Amino acid sequence: MECKRGFVLGFVLTLILSLTILFGCLLRVPGSVLRYTNHYAREVQAVYDAESAIIANLLGLPDGFFAGLPPVYAESDGPWGRVCAPLQAGAHSIPANISHSIPANISLSLSSNSSRSLCASYGTRYSRLRFDDWYAAMTQYRAALRESITTARGFRVMSGNRRIFRLDTAIALHVSDGDLTLDFDTRVPSAAFLVDGSVNVKGRARFDTLRIYSEGDVTLGGEVTVAHLEVYSGASLEVHSSFRFSGLLYARDVVTIRDRVRADFPSVAVSLGSGSGRIAFLNRASFAGVLAAPGGAVELDEPDSLAGAAFPGTVRDSAQALLPAFFDGEKVVFRRSAQ
Repeated sequence: MECKRGFVLGFVLTLILSLTILFGCLLRVPGSVLRYTNHYAREVQAVYDAESAIIANLLGLPDGFFAGLPPVYAESDGPWGRVCAPLQAGAHSIPANISHSIPANISLSLSSNSSRSLCASYGTRYSRLRFDDWYAAMTQYRAALRESITTARGFRVMSGNRRIFRLDTAIALHVSDGDLTLDFDTRVPSAAFLVDGSVNVKGRARFDTLRIYSEGDVTLGGEVTVAHLEVYSGASLEVHSSFRFSGLLYARDVVTIRDRVRADFPSVAVSLGSGSGRIAFLNRASFAGVLAAPGGAVELDEPDSLAGAAFPGTVRDSAQALLPAFFDGEKVVFRRSAQ
């Protein structure tokens, strides 16, 4: 019996000593844990505040309508809208080096003052539009596209026909009194061209951004990928081969999309000729977005290749199809992206 009592007493004393040491160690932890927890809570609250400010802006509410929310600013994102709000923890912006603890489903982008911002790209939910609506909107867009090219950094003018085989840096070029051919195997961060003649894109290339304003025909082909594409053609526009893009195609005459072309969401193709406007969608190309020929017709090689005909001259492939943001209507966020 004495032996058992001694064993129990030793075990209890050992257990008490172990718990004392454990609790003593834990007493040293809460300070750092509390600081990290408060830090993370401020970051998460900043994301909620920024997202709430963006939602309020899209609903048409002015800055300052809700106290404590950061101001919202708009940025150009081509034919679609883009709004951003700074991530402010209290009275301070969250610096870039602590963005690791922001939830993974929220993407961030750097604003001009090097602080972090939450940005959302949006469009207008699909709705039926008259030809006059399309004409006014496309005229506005065409002018904005031309201005964005001519005011780009490093913009220069070259006359005569031009054929470019290599692009190592961003470029903004006006090809005066001539045609332009792009035929290369490279990656280009940004390229913008204002061309008096026709444009032919081929070869193998990858663009982050490609903008083309052409008074003549435009042909897009080859094994080319464009993350953000904006094209205006004063004549006809054809996309073929393994060309892949997301963006807007706009022509005054026929738009032809064929072969293995893949247009990722959101994309819009518009043929705006009055009576002569036509979109030909052939050979099972893939198009996630809107095909619109308000003054003409959309021709499909297979009636079911794009589901959901809205009305003659316009076809969409899903209820999520978004038109460019310059149309009035319900604004819908379709992408958060790191820029």
